[in-house]
Amino acid sequence: MASKLSDLLEIVASLQDSARFGDWNNAGRLAAALPQQNLPTSREELGEYLRCLKQALIAAKVSRAHSAASLARINAAAGRLNAAARFNNIRQEFGEAADS
Repeated sequence: MASKLSDLLEIVASLQDSARFGDWNNAGRLAAALPQQNLPTSREELGEYLRCLKQALIAAKVSRAHSAASLARINAAAGRLNAAARFNNIRQEFGEAADS
């Protein structure tokens, strides 16, 4: 018995939303549930299902790229803060040495 197309599309839509919001645990759970579903039997329904899967994949790739770019910006900012803190510590050490 084939799964209803609306049920499959609901899972795919939830998967796409989870990926968009970076909820990778839920996205993984939903992705794992897809192979357990029966594929649509008609060519049109199968085409619609595949189109929605492609959109979900694109959304996941975009979200992952956005997350990677955000992480790179955060790492760069952390590096600058660490460098400033090291500079400040060195400056304080030289100031204390000059006072002695």
